[in-house]
Parts: sequence; structure tokens; C-alpha cells
Amino acid sequence: MKTALKNIRRSPFQALAAILVVTFTIFIIGIFSLVAIGSRTILLSFETKPQVIAYLKDDHNMSQVGNLINTLTSTEGIKNAIYISKDQALELYKQSVANDPVLLGSVTDWGIVTADILPASIEVTANNPSSFPVVVNLLEQSEIVNVNPQGKKDIDFPQDIITELTKLTTAIRFSGLVLVLIISLVCFLTIVTIISMKIASRRSEIGTMKLLGANNSFIVKPYLQEALIYGFLGGFFGWILNFIALLYSTPFIAPRLSGIISFPISYTFLAIHFASVLGLSLFMSFFAGLFATTRFVKRSK
Repeated sequence: MKTALKNIRRSPFQALAAILVVTFTIFIIGIFSLVAIGSRTILLSFETKPQVIAYLKDDHNMSQVGNLINTLTSTEGIKNAIYISKDQALELYKQSVANDPVLLGSVTDWGIVTADILPASIEVTANNPSSFPVVVNLLEQSEIVNVNPQGKKDIDFPQDIITELTKLTTAIRFSGLVLVLIISLVCFLTIVTIISMKIASRRSEIGTMKLLGANNSFIVKPYLQEALIYGFLGGFFGWILNFIALLYSTPFIAPRLSGIISFPISYTFLAIHFASVLGLSLFMSFFAGLFATTRFVKRSK
């Protein structure tokens, strides 16, 4: 380790370049992983919420509702179906406007919005978006589902939203993976180049050591340790930048993702994320150092 630290002091600018490249790489990988996890969480949240809502006629009775729910829940691809009465719809409305004094006052103070003017509904959750057409078809055949002014069944069917969200998530993963692979390759080649240059600059000294009986593992060990130092420092600083970016973006993101992602982010998740990116950084740096030293050993035979 002393030899590794001495090598770093001898060429501080090369060491700084290696650390900065690793830091930038880990920062990008960390940001990509956070975005990927967040987008997946948002998609799962949409998929687990009621995805099809059918508003019912005022003259429906509970036996008709029960028959429709039994039909829905017994159909393959449908996870759940629940009945929302007028009174329950009013409570849901109150919860949705709790942060808006004007809209909340229309219920509590002025009595403009009452349970009588809100429709009862059936909320259906499908196992996946491909089951949406089946759900809509069953609801359209039901006599208790209300008809809107356009002459169609009054059904909220947000298939387009989930489809677009799925496409967006897939695009983020693909583009992020390509970017991560490119910068990881740049990071790998940078460390290989720096370690190789350091070995080449001490070729005569290494030759003397071999004449004195030093084996290859003794010679290359300091360079592997040096690569690990680059990986540790770069991984640590890269994650610190991730944490700072997350900290400053939280006031902007939290209000928009309220109820989907809990803020502030738990310390357990941060610890797991730190351990993951640091482990990746150490592995990548060690492998780059191993590649550079292996090339030297093969050439020196």
C-alpha cells in the first residue's frame, strides 16, 4: 500500500485524471439507476391502481352491482373490482381537494358538492394493460353502466397513459444502458492506460526487482492496490454527487410524486445504493488494473 500511495504522489495529475473519470462514471451510473428505479416505481403505482372506472346509473341496485363484480372478478386477467358508493365518492373527493380551501369549502361550507350529484362507480384493476380490452368489453355490456352525452358508456380507460409510460420507461432504460456502457468503457480504458504508463515508466526498476528474485504477484500488487484506490475515491465522490443531486431535486420532485414515492428517501435505500455503486466502482477499477498488469506479465515473459 505504501508503494501504491508513493506511485500516486509521483504522478498526481494522472491520479487526479483517473479519480475524476471514475467519479464522473459513477455519478452517471448512480443517476441512471435512481431514474430507472423511480420510473419503475411510478409504472408499478399506475398498474396497481384502479385502471378502469365505470360510472353507474342512479337507478342501479346492489344485486346488479354484485352480479357485475362477480363477472369481472371471475374473468381471467382481472385482479380486483370494487364498488364505490355515492357517499364514498364524496369522501374521495374531499381527500383529493384537501389542500385546496376553495374546493374543499364547496363540500364542507357551501354544500355545493354533495353525495347526490356524484355518481357511484366500479373500479377495476387488471393484472396488466393487455387485459384492458376485456374489462372494457364486459363493462360496456352491462346495463347499469351510465351512458355519457356522446352516447357511449361512461368509462374511464387510461390505457394510453400507461402505454406511453411503459414506452418511456423502456426508452429510459435502453438509452441509459447505452450511455452507461460507453462511459464505463472510457473509464476502464483510462485506468488501463494510466496503470500501463506507470508500469512502463518503471520498467528498469521492475527488471532489477525481478533479477533480485521478486515474483510477478509481488511486482503487480501495488498497481492493483493503486487501481482500487482510484475506484474507492471515485466511487465515494461519485455517490456524494448523486446524494447532492437528489437532495437539491427533492423539493421539485416530491410534490409531483407524492403518494407514489415516499420522501425523504430512507437511509436504508441510500445505504444500499451507496454500497452498490461503490462495489461496482471497486470491481471496475480492479478489473482494469488486473487487465493492465496481466498485459505486462505476458510481455515480460
